Amino acid sequence: MLIILQALVFIRPFISSLAFPYLNSLYSYSIVLFLIIWALTLDKPYKNIQYLGLPLITFCLSLAVSLIFSINKLNSLTGLYDYITYLLLFIVASSLSPKDRNGVVQAIFIAGFIISLLAIYQYFFGFAHLSDYMAKNNITYPFALDYISRRRVFSPFVTPNALGGYLAMISPLALINKNGFWLILPIFLALVLTGSLGAILSLFLGLVIYMNLKGKSKGRTALGLFGLLIVIGLIFISRSITLKTHTAPGFSTLMRMDYWRAALRIIGSRPLTGVGIGNFNLAQARYAHNSYLQIWAEMGILGISAYLWLVFRSLRSGLNKLKFNDDKNYTLALITAAAIFLTHNLVDFTFFLPEVSMIWWIMLGLIIA
Repeated sequence: MLIILQALVFIRPFISSLAFPYLNSLYSYSIVLFLIIWALTLDKPYKNIQYLGLPLITFCLSLAVSLIFSINKLNSLTGLYDYITYLLLFIVASSLSPKDRNGVVQAIFIAGFIISLLAIYQYFFGFAHLSDYMAKNNITYPFALDYISRRRVFSPFVTPNALGGYLAMISPLALINKNGFWLILPIFLALVLTGSLGAILSLFLGLVIYMNLKGKSKGRTALGLFGLLIVIGLIFISRSITLKTHTAPGFSTLMRMDYWRAALRIIGSRPLTGVGIGNFNLAQARYAHNSYLQIWAEMGILGISAYLWLVFRSLRSGLNKLKFNDDKNYTLALITAAAIFLTHNLVDFTFFLPEVSMIWWIMLGLIIA
């Protein structure tokens, strides 16, 4: 069973939900079936989440309320299925033994390591191959040409920011092992090549958290923080001096502020129940570029409160484990990874991309395993 779980976890980030919706659906049905079978075979599947019983029940209740008051119940049923998948992953991950937990973490990291190599390949060779293909076939779509000309890596995701958020999230897993610092280098290079300021800033803040919780052996982490500051400055400068207004950081920030204002208007219209899971949709964007605002807009005040409560209790459980658990490296790395994901979703939407979000829910469960 563990091997199947590792395989499913490994292939998840390679299937873009936006680029391959049918394959994504097939994967989703397969993993839910597997998780149900796994949960039924567990002796005590809820042993480690009894502490989270009330926030977990409240979150499930908020999903039901959102569905009942949804403005489009068909969309909400599809979105509800995703949340059920996430919660099943959370429960199963929280029930794993230390040995099984280590195996799942390895699968997550190996997948991320391979994806970082693919992204590096895309930067040095992939864009050239794609440009040649488009030229030979007279493909002259302005958006496609502009997207390629930026040379911000994104494979196998659809956007550089999504890839950046994913790479930033899995980076701390390299710090579990003593020699993991060197394993993080290709992941960090790929992250830099995404040009995602939000993802790199999230990693910076995550490493600050890591240093504070670690309490010792801070030398390499401090060096990494200094390097990140330099990289952030260089990316900001390079994107600021571009002749294309829409690629400048200022333009991106203004667009996000427009999305946030639109999301707040939706929240203002239905603050208690929201518009329903999966029903958030702006005229100019599908996502709010702030997952917390979008969760509130879709699930109402109960939904966002229950979600934050569940996350807070899970992280607090992990922090308590740091005081008494001998195997602190795993817990510390997972807490840092979760914090990076949560930070990045202040300015992005990877919470709503299963290829990233599923991995995060697994890691949240592993924190309390």
